[in-house]
Amino acid sequence: MKQSNVLKDGVLYTAIYLLILMVTVFIPGIEIITLFLLPLPFVLFASRYGWKATLAFSAGAVILSLFVATIYSLPLTAIAALGGVAVGLAIHQRKSPYEAWAQGAVGYVIGILMFYVLSLWLFNINWIEEIDGYIQESIQTSKRVMESVGSSVSEEQLQLLEEQFSQVTVLLPSFMGIFAVGLAFITLWLGFKMMNKLYKESFYFPPIRSLSLPKVLLWYYLIAVIATWFDFEQGTIWKEAVQNAYTFTGFFMTLQGLSFMFAYAYEKKLSKAFPITGVVLTLILPFLLLYPVRILGIIDLGFSLRERLSNKKDR
Repeated sequence: MKQSNVLKDGVLYTAIYLLILMVTVFIPGIEIITLFLLPLPFVLFASRYGWKATLAFSAGAVILSLFVATIYSLPLTAIAALGGVAVGLAIHQRKSPYEAWAQGAVGYVIGILMFYVLSLWLFNINWIEEIDGYIQESIQTSKRVMESVGSSVSEEQLQLLEEQFSQVTVLLPSFMGIFAVGLAFITLWLGFKMMNKLYKESFYFPPIRSLSLPKVLLWYYLIAVIATWFDFEQGTIWKEAVQNAYTFTGFFMTLQGLSFMFAYAYEKKLSKAFPITGVVLTLILPFLLLYPVRILGIIDLGFSLRERLSNKKDR
């Protein structure tokens, strides 16, 4: 690549990033959309020029963001830069979409950790304590509402409510990982769309029916399930580690189950509405459908269910 092209694209993508960042910081509510757009300049630059040029580009974008959107934007820039660069470099190295997805998820996990550390260091904001305080406030509000309508709340009911809400802070590491996986997928998908449009590339994400996770994840899940049988003391690091391992690996089993639904519909020549409806219902009614879908994923991964389905069709 010519040095002039690197410099020109660096200036262009830095300007685009700073514009999106300013909109995110100064227009309340729009961050729901712009959060997914912030990493794209890093993806596009890294995918074309590799890690050396991207390192200089990222440093310049971070420094300029401090002047344009103040130091308060630094934690947000950390997430966008680390996640976007991870995805972009994977594309530059011509890794498979699933490898790029995994690399992007790792980048976002590191970015979210940086977000937490920078928030604590620069602004003395502990997000875990903030969330815990919000939960306690919600519990007290719920209690007052129930009492105002004449419904008494016993100590046992209040304790049960507190235990259920406390799981949110306990499972924050799992939620962080799941959020990183989802954000990496959206970033990669948008990056492919942008590169195909701007540079006439032919990147695409394989159909979801082809998604089959490594079998080792099933073993991790089974180990986590067995670990839940041990009576660890509530509030200890071992108890929280087991809960997070079970939740996070269970998420991947559910993802495998949803993927199998698309594979089944494809093999049986059913309408795409069948698996799409299944996904929507699982999201709307997780208390009812989450575990059946997860079991489906476990069976598919453990017994190669979709391969058996495909072989049966070929006979």
